[in-house]
Amino acid sequence: MSTHIQFSNRLMSHCLFISEIQLSIFHWIFVLDTSRQKHTAQATLAALARTCSAFHDTALDVLWQQFGTIARAIQSMPHDLWGGGKNRSSSLICLKLHRHLTKDDWSIFRRYALRIRQLSFAVQDVCCGQKLIVDIDDELLACLASMDPTQPLLPNLTSLEWIVYDEGDLRLIRRIMTKSLTSIFLEFWAISSLPTLQQFISSIASGCPSLRKLMVHSVAQASHLRYSVSQTLFHLHHLTTIHCGVLNAEVLDHLSRLPSLLDLKFVLQPNTEFQNEPLFKQLQVLNVHVQDITSAVDFVSRMRNRLTNLSIFSDNHTTASVLAQLFQCLSTSVSHYSLHRLKIIAERPPHDSFSVLKLEDLNPLLSFNRMTHVHLDVGCGISLDDVAALELAQAWPNIVQLILNKFLGTPLPSSMSPIGLLCFLKHCPDLLELTLEIDFSFIEEQDDQWHYWVGDATNYRLSVFDATYSKIHDATKVAAFLCGILPRTARVGYSWMHAIDDQEEYAGRWNEASRLFRRMKK
Repeated sequence: MSTHIQFSNRLMSHCLFISEIQLSIFHWIFVLDTSRQKHTAQATLAALARTCSAFHDTALDVLWQQFGTIARAIQSMPHDLWGGGKNRSSSLICLKLHRHLTKDDWSIFRRYALRIRQLSFAVQDVCCGQKLIVDIDDELLACLASMDPTQPLLPNLTSLEWIVYDEGDLRLIRRIMTKSLTSIFLEFWAISSLPTLQQFISSIASGCPSLRKLMVHSVAQASHLRYSVSQTLFHLHHLTTIHCGVLNAEVLDHLSRLPSLLDLKFVLQPNTEFQNEPLFKQLQVLNVHVQDITSAVDFVSRMRNRLTNLSIFSDNHTTASVLAQLFQCLSTSVSHYSLHRLKIIAERPPHDSFSVLKLEDLNPLLSFNRMTHVHLDVGCGISLDDVAALELAQAWPNIVQLILNKFLGTPLPSSMSPIGLLCFLKHCPDLLELTLEIDFSFIEEQDDQWHYWVGDATNYRLSVFDATYSKIHDATKVAAFLCGILPRTARVGYSWMHAIDDQEEYAGRWNEASRLFRRMKK
């Protein structure tokens, strides 16, 4: 029996020398630490690396894969190279070049650079529990980049996020680009040499053949980069995520046939003519910026997919009839069992042009019975009464967030009373955030402060209630009513503005109601 135990122990000890088993065990150290900063996991992995030579390389690999940054690699070199530390009164660490970089310095940096998997322009670190911003001097980065031009600065990098301000940043990025990259986020500001920038973007496909996520944002030169970005997309065949600017019909047709594409964010040009139907069968997340909702209607009507998340942003105001067309197209183009999140934002209409969405216009959306998040700031009124509230609540029992016209006041009085509000509280048990306009006159006319008629509609999960442009006259009664039905709600919001003369009266009343609401909960 003892011989068998000794053999098992010997076998187990040999297993612990296998790097794949070590990786699995050490990875669980990171997973099981549920704290935000993962201090225990970091300390444990560092201790393993120092304690046993057999664990050293694997423990460092896991530690640097999860927490490694270029700033920490720089700080691993001698202190007199990169300069001072953190100012006591500041949350900023500045790393500056104070002397020439030697081969010994480079060897130290290289040892850790091989393990870095992620590089971000928003470099952050944590010291003594405090989150710090790390500023790395351009000269120091340039010096590192010049040490060994025959190979990438960070050879095993998989994720890159960077803001490109000038040609110096472009030269640095070229040294960082590696075939192991699977995710790139680049934000371009005004660069004087436009051909250099276009050439760089065109080189992404050949330089990063394993790329899965490409996010390109240009602050000042979006129109000049369209062709380069489009050509790059044509040569990347395994993308899962694309966030970029304007895409024409030819590129969209190509992307619609990519079986790997799951997440797409782009700008749709008006009057885009499609040669084929862009079905996007595998797409799950779509975020599209349009000039007007009519363009979105045409695009959505051509799709046939199982979207889970759809966001549409329009530069112009729209009408209720066009929105009704969009909702109808959605009901035929997107699976009723897949869509969970819907967000539609449109500009405010001019004062002399105002239309209203009614329940019959929203009816096609009610078929999406697994909806969890709905946000409609649609540039026209949304007129719902208590019956409509009940139908929405019953159609979307899993709703978590419902926002209806948070930033649009309508000239029409609200048709929904507190009874409609109670319908959402009763039939939507997972509701965490609710934003809609309510007519509270029914509450203000009652002498009974206890509201026994409410019954079991009290909601213990709702954390945020926003009454938008609801008009009230008795702040005390409204606060008492809301306190009774929303015992766990942290705050009551509103959209009235104190600085605008015709809104100041209602803003003051809601400010008082919000203050009383917080006091009554204590």
